[in-house]
Amino acid sequence: MSDKNQILSILEAFASADRMSSFFIDNSTSDFLFIRPSGNPIDAKGFEKMWSSGDLVLESSEITKIHKFDFFGGDAAMCVFTLGSKFTYKGTPNDDLPTVTSIFKKIDGTWKIAWMQRSSGKSDMSLWK
Repeated sequence: MSDKNQILSILEAFASADRMSSFFIDNSTSDFLFIRPSGNPIDAKGFEKMWSSGDLVLESSEITKIHKFDFFGGDAAMCVFTLGSKFTYKGTPNDDLPTVTSIFKKIDGTWKIAWMQRSSGKSDMSLWK
């Protein structure tokens, strides 16, 4: 499988409602951070706890469009995409369309997510060319 397809496979797993809580434990670097729309960072263990708390219930999630995909040398890559997701947070329903930036590192032949940042849930798709 090509490097690009390996990364796309990881992103499809990220978008899967079934694997969301433990996803970063299995697929991220040891110094991984996820920057939430509030601007607050959370590491892989914190992300797992957040999803396991019951405050967040995911109904559906899918990658709507990939906007940018670049490799930097043989061991780093960046992917920017829009993620459609429906979820409830502390009883409040959300139907979001955020833009997500992800940075990958290839470690010992395996692609891992080193950084992910999610925008607010109201991306304007008409701005992407």
